[in-house]
Amino acid sequence: MMDETIQQKFRRWTDERPFFLLSEFHAQTGGLTGFDELKEMIIPLLPGCGCEALRCGDDYAIQWLKSPACLPHYPESGFERLPEDIEDRILEYISRKTGKPWDDPVTLERIREAVKSQKETYWQEGDDRAIRYGSGYSVFAYLAYHLPVYFIQMRHLLSELLVDRLLPGRMAVLDVGAGPGTVTLALTDLLSGMPECRATIHAIEQSGEFIEAYNAITRSYTERSGSVTAPAPYAADISDPASPLPDGPYDLIVCANVLNEISDATAREEAVMRLAERLREDGTLLICEPADLANATALRNLSRRLKGRGLSIYSPCNDIRGVPCMVERCWTFTTFPEIRSNRLMVAVAKTPEKYRYLNTDIKVSYAIHRKDGKKKSSYRVAPGVKAERLSRLQLHEGKRINLIASKISGNIGDKETFLYRICDGTGKREVYAALPIYHQSERNLALRSAGYGSVLRFDQILVRYHKKYDAFHLLLTKDSTITLIDGTLKEADQIQVSEEKQKKKQGSVKGRRDGKKPDVGKRKKK
Repeated sequence: MMDETIQQKFRRWTDERPFFLLSEFHAQTGGLTGFDELKEMIIPLLPGCGCEALRCGDDYAIQWLKSPACLPHYPESGFERLPEDIEDRILEYISRKTGKPWDDPVTLERIREAVKSQKETYWQEGDDRAIRYGSGYSVFAYLAYHLPVYFIQMRHLLSELLVDRLLPGRMAVLDVGAGPGTVTLALTDLLSGMPECRATIHAIEQSGEFIEAYNAITRSYTERSGSVTAPAPYAADISDPASPLPDGPYDLIVCANVLNEISDATAREEAVMRLAERLREDGTLLICEPADLANATALRNLSRRLKGRGLSIYSPCNDIRGVPCMVERCWTFTTFPEIRSNRLMVAVAKTPEKYRYLNTDIKVSYAIHRKDGKKKSSYRVAPGVKAERLSRLQLHEGKRINLIASKISGNIGDKETFLYRICDGTGKREVYAALPIYHQSERNLALRSAGYGSVLRFDQILVRYHKKYDAFHLLLTKDSTITLIDGTLKEADQIQVSEEKQKKKQGSVKGRRDGKKPDVGKRKKK
């Protein structure tokens, strides 16, 4: 019978490593058995470990079997708040670190101060924008203010990767700039409903305080899951070319809210390319950043440069015209439903200025890259199709035209006028589609219900140029028609406007003496 110590070690190696040589494992056994004897011993273990052995000269390569991609079974209603089990671990960690109850008034006040300090630093520019997590309270502030939103956000994004079958049933993942383990927690929670899936997640983190939190909170959570293995994080600085990185290869590499902390754009690009060397040929690179103007536009610029260096864009950008994107300022993001506050966030926000400490909105800019050229949408505008390019809108100002473009933002208007960024990859100016609520109809509702990155056909839209913003606004009316060409639609009941509200708006338009409809580009003076 095989020695139990060697058996346990072999199973641990197969959990932590998607690929290794049998000679490497043999060296780690301390010569307890010969190489040929060891080979005969491990062969019966391979199926149970989800692995296979391939001849490699005089050696054998042990690697994971690629099982079919698994699909999430998570109900949409489960995406509302941080799970209590994770929250309990966070509160226990804070109590253990401070030696006091987690809701001690002094502890909460120091967390508030750390939240304010982080937010002030975040909005600074240049060398003053040095985001650091060097103290326990800076980590507590992250756990209270950022982690609940980032956790739900990441679970949405990972779920979409699974739905698109971009991840195998047995996956190796690299979490870059892991912090306290948000990505690992989200994937572990997601896979808890998919017993046929397993993941090994390696993490890279520079902050010692975050590594401590990762080991205390995240690794204890993954150990109970049975589907995720999470070794201790690597202490590495991805912006330093000399800093060693784990070898991989990986099916998924995630850079979540970390690249914006590298101030130099060239260093940011080189860091991603070095990480991409660890990506499988059919692997996926997910980069997500905050949705503010500076970070979202920086991500689009980075994404274009990565494409020029061989990392194709899977989504959300669609190459529907087959030309390089030349938009100078591309501010794009998507939104997810608002989350519910957890106990820690609520306790920290119990002040007269509670708005400073409540963080429940989810807006994120992301890019998904691949090495194999695979794209979410393969649609291309066929020659001869009567649809104008966005680069030629200046020729049609004040006219109604037809065009084809991708929806690449959430609603950046309000409940009276819905406004979305659209793009076809041509032109240098930003283009927005505007739908006033009183013009909404079944014919144009697809603008609101279409998913992020979906390709739409626009018929009979009015072209307007806004000199102040150097951008085009395309006005939709009841005569405008929006058709989904490629992508997804939300359920109608999520975006329908109440019948009473529509009637009220229509009545106010008809009641005007001059019979004209209000201009969405103008506002009443107070």
